[in-house]
This record gives sequence, C-alpha cells and structure tokens, in this order.
Amino acid sequence: MKILHLGNPYFRQDFKALGHDVIWAAHAPGADLVLPGTVMSRHALLAQLPPQWFPDLVLLGDDSIQPKIVGLESLPVPLVWYAIDSHLHARWHRSYAAVFDVILVAQKNWLPIYRADGDRQVVAWGPLFCNVSEDRVLGLERTVPLTFVGTMNAAWNPRRVELVARIQARYPLTVQSGAYCEPFNRSMMVLNQSVADDINFRTFQAMACGALLLTERVDNGFDELFIDRTHCVVYGRDCAEQAVELAEYYQAHAAERECIARQGYEAVMAAHTSRHRAEFILHLLSTRPLHDWIGRRCARQLSIQSHLASVYEISARKYQHAAKPTEAAAVNPQRAAVAEQYRFLADTIREQLGQTAAA
Repeated sequence: MKILHLGNPYFRQDFKALGHDVIWAAHAPGADLVLPGTVMSRHALLAQLPPQWFPDLVLLGDDSIQPKIVGLESLPVPLVWYAIDSHLHARWHRSYAAVFDVILVAQKNWLPIYRADGDRQVVAWGPLFCNVSEDRVLGLERTVPLTFVGTMNAAWNPRRVELVARIQARYPLTVQSGAYCEPFNRSMMVLNQSVADDINFRTFQAMACGALLLTERVDNGFDELFIDRTHCVVYGRDCAEQAVELAEYYQAHAAERECIARQGYEAVMAAHTSRHRAEFILHLLSTRPLHDWIGRRCARQLSIQSHLASVYEISARKYQHAAKPTEAAAVNPQRAAVAEQYRFLADTIREQLGQTAAA
C-alpha cells in the first residue's frame, strides 16, 4: 500500500517495516518531501509526488499546528488522523475532524469532540506510545536516584515548576531538558508530571528505558493501561510530599523498585509501541466499510466545508496574532501572509455556502 504520511511521522518506519511504500511530506528537515510553511492545495502536493505514485492512504500525524493542506477532504482514499494535542487545540480540532474517515485520539477523555459524522467515521482511543528504536534499555549503571527531563517554564506550566522546586527542597531530584534516553537509563526512577491530565509520551518512554516511573495521577484511561505499584508508582496531583515519600521508599527497596520497573517495561513492550499503533490503524482500515464511508464523505462536502470555514477562521486569528510586532521583533511577514491565506479561504467558503443556500 502507498501511504502518504503528513505532519509528524509517528508511524513512518513501522509502516515501512510492515512492507508499505511510505512518503513523508511535511514542513520539516529530513522529510521525503519538504513542504513550505504556507498553505498549499492538495493538487500542488500531489504534483510533487513521484510519477505514477498516488496514495492508497493519507495519514496526518498531529504536529500541533494549523492544517496547511487544503482539499484533503475530497480525496477518494481513506483519510486518517492521529490527534494528540486535544487540550491545546480543541476549538479547531472539533471542526477539523469532519475531514477524516478514521481518527485516533491519544487522550481518551477527548474522544467525544472528534465525533463529527457518526455513520461514516470511526473515532477510537489510541494512547501514546514509545519508539523502540529510540526508547530502550542501554544497560548502564543506575546511579541517579530520580530524574526529570522536560520543559520548565512557569508561564506554560506553573504547577510543574512549583512541584519540582518543592521536591528538590527535600530530595535529590536531577532536572534537565533535551535528550532523555541516557538520563533515564542512568536513573533508578523517573519523575513525570502532566500538563493537562494527559497520559504523555514520558509515561511510555520512561518505562521503555527500564526506570521505575513515578508519575502524577491522571485520568484519560490511565488505569486501563497501567496498575499502580505493578507497572509504575503514582503520586497525587501536585503532592510533592507524597512523591518524595515514594522516591525515598523505592530508593531504599531496590528489589521492589526493579520488579515494578521490569513489569512496566514488559507492559509497554507488549502493547504500547509505535508498531502497535500502526497495526491498530491498519486493523481499523481493514475492518470498516471504507468504500461506503468515502462515498458519504464526498457527498457531504457542503457540511465539511462549513466545518472547515470555522477551522480557517480560527487559524487566521492565531496567525494574525502571532504576526504582531513585539518589543523584540517587527511584524512577521510570513505569518501575516499565512493569516491572509486562511482568511481568504474562510471568506470564500462562507460566500459559496451563502450562494448555495440562496439558490
């Protein structure tokens, strides 16, 4: 199968390993097809593909930016979206969902907002995962008691900054940003904190690296994936005191710590790798009446266009705001140009819908 993988290439290597012909197209260095950072039509995108190469499947990996390819909704092939940043982009995600036939949602609590057209779509929970080529046990000596690797920004996540400071006041917590695999492999335990009650990538990465995961209690189906004190150890939201108590206990009880870490590793390897998610997508595609669903999608373009007008209006406002001058920089002309593209698309759709309604 020929797969056009847009956005973040979460499953590129897995689909290739499963025997599929994959082209990754994105505004990113290293992509098979490097796209501009501006809005472009599906016709312009398809024209850049190799001769005689037309996708059997288009998959968009959420890259946390507004949609840049216009016209995907009319392609006569299955359209799949792996949606991750629901907590950041729910306002336009709920409308953009109308474009797709199959939607995997990483955070279970957000599933309802993606159900745009029930008789021609499947919306399923697809939790995040580890990538075994990057997240692995290196066999290093674990001499660091507890490590946190992640963003520390009080403006974005004040809860995290406060929690880390309170833990560091009582326990030797190592904090850093950037690469995580080696630090996790040198650590007995890994501290994880959620931005928005989400089951984040660090959950799976820490366990895949063989450390004991010390993670904040969250919802979103966490208890359906992992068991506290069996696969990981859970502390209460914002409860630095409990996190310290647990860290002290498991540092002193190596056998228990290593047992839980091993069981967490085994649980992730058994069900939560990128290969598992890629295979789940293929399973959904093979067990659904996609020919009928694509026909219904193509027949309901007016409704989909109405949803897209909302997406483009939100996107225009976002880019216009991002283009405004600041104390450090003048107006960003590229962002202003993208804002104008989105505004033109929204206005054009609204005008066409108005003419159709009046006819």
